[in-house]
Amino acid sequence: MKNKNISALLSLLFPGLGHLYIGKYIDGMCFIIGTAVLYYVLFAKSWYLMTFNNPRSFLVLGALVFIYLYALISSYIKTKQMHE
Repeated sequence: MKNKNISALLSLLFPGLGHLYIGKYIDGMCFIIGTAVLYYVLFAKSWYLMTFNNPRSFLVLGALVFIYLYALISSYIKTKQMHE
């Protein structure tokens, strides 16, 4: 039996890890790839994006926050549903 709190903690560390923990491999890989792409855009292109008069930097940061929260809630709920 998988623990929903461990699943949520793993998703908080990096989106997708909680899904991999509970056996939802496709969901986990989608979250991992999506987060990796956003991190690449944020850090590899940071010389352009992190100028604070550029609204795209806030869009990328907002997308990262959304993915983290969505992955956290999704892994928690899916783990809870597995136990019912």
